[in-house]
Amino acid sequence: MEAKTIDALRAELARDGEVAIGFNRAKQLLRNPAGFLGLRRSSPPSPQVIVNNFGLWAAVDGFPEGGVPWARILEVHITKVNVSSYIDVSIRTPDTPDRRRSLRLPHMLTVDPEDLAKWIVMELMERGNPI
Repeated sequence: MEAKTIDALRAELARDGEVAIGFNRAKQLLRNPAGFLGLRRSSPPSPQVIVNNFGLWAAVDGFPEGGVPWARILEVHITKVNVSSYIDVSIRTPDTPDRRRSLRLPHMLTVDPEDLAKWIVMELMERGNPI
């Protein structure tokens, strides 16, 4: 599967109201080489990041279970570590509205991290607090 573009992500969100993003095939190979080669069937891959009309959700420790509404997302930025790019999202939680919390989205997804970060910022500017 080739990586999704910003235009494809916008179109999918407009059409379906939600975009679910999973790991790319290289990450799947690292997690389950036998399943990748077809030797063992695994369950369908679950989404790692979901962007919808409500906000953003990611399958990482510390990310709020129901997701983060657009209005509580404060910042989105890229962090480069060696050759990998990571997306960090700063949020405001309801229990500590005066403090920010930074969470890192999973990487090695089917969307290029820089495209994903740009798209999330574009959606945030339309739906939440402009950065």
